[in-house]
Amino acid sequence: MPPLRSVLGLTAIFMTAFLFFMIMLMPASVVTRALLDAADNEDALPRPQLSGLWWRGQGDMEWQGKPLQIRWEMDWRWLTPGVQLALHTGQINAEGWIGADWGDWSLQHWRAQLPVDLINDFLPQGQADGNLDLALTSLSIRENTIAEATGTLRYHGGLVSLGPGMEMPLPPLDGVLAMTPLGPALSVTGPESSSLAHAQLEGKTLTLQVFRALPLLLGMREEGNAKDVVFSTQQELSLPDASAG
Repeated sequence: MPPLRSVLGLTAIFMTAFLFFMIMLMPASVVTRALLDAADNEDALPRPQLSGLWWRGQGDMEWQGKPLQIRWEMDWRWLTPGVQLALHTGQINAEGWIGADWGDWSLQHWRAQLPVDLINDFLPQGQADGNLDLALTSLSIRENTIAEATGTLRYHGGLVSLGPGMEMPLPPLDGVLAMTPLGPALSVTGPESSSLAHAQLEGKTLTLQVFRALPLLLGMREEGNAKDVVFSTQQELSLPDASAG
């Protein structure tokens, strides 16, 4: 008869392996039931249709009344737990990695395609159409502050309207997101790398400047240096508290 210690050891190994495989093979639908059970009013929530495993799967759900397709896969980066996500709804496609560690959030290698009309409300004047390509190399939020932000932006061109009967073509534009001593900043350039606009986030204050080169690009008659600031505004922002809840 084998010693009792050996029997207990083999039993522990078997139970550990059994629990491991039970967890790893848990279907994604378990997550759906858990989310609905935790909701105060589950009847008000559209039921997501999930398939696959809890750590790697896909599903269909609703977001702001529109169908949303999602894929996910658990992906640890060093000691930081995270998820590789892919999202698709309407004309919006996005894919990248998001992780969290003790209340700090990190996004890495995100790529997204979206229509410009989603950001028309943030434009100082007029409306634009066309598509944007966003490549976010890295975004880190620590203690409710953006600690790192790098990436690029590409506008493929389209039409801009400044009012009835005032539509004009806009050529492709490029943007670079980078960190400065004051914080993250986005610089937008046009043909021949002319500076069109600059956005700077310092603390929770967002400053937007538009240079004369932009109205010149739109065919407006503007006298003066193309690098002069013709529009400037500031707005106080509030980042969501990552440690809340």
